[in-house]
Amino acid sequence: MVGELETRNKNRLRSKFIEEAIRNRLDGQEGFSMKDITTRQLLGMLYHRYMDDEVFKTIIDSRRKELKE
Repeated sequence: MVGELETRNKNRLRSKFIEEAIRNRLDGQEGFSMKDITTRQLLGMLYHRYMDDEVFKTIIDSRRKELKE
């Protein structure tokens, strides 16, 4: 698959191909729901959004550890 994408890159078609692939995938979905995101994914996103806030990171880390157990 990587080789195919690199070939398209040489022809300057890779970005367009990726855009169309994503669009086709998204068009097949009815909509987005927060319930589609797992708790683990959500915690990861929050962790990276507030990575400069040590208190928040500590809270998120403790919750992530609970999920592993």
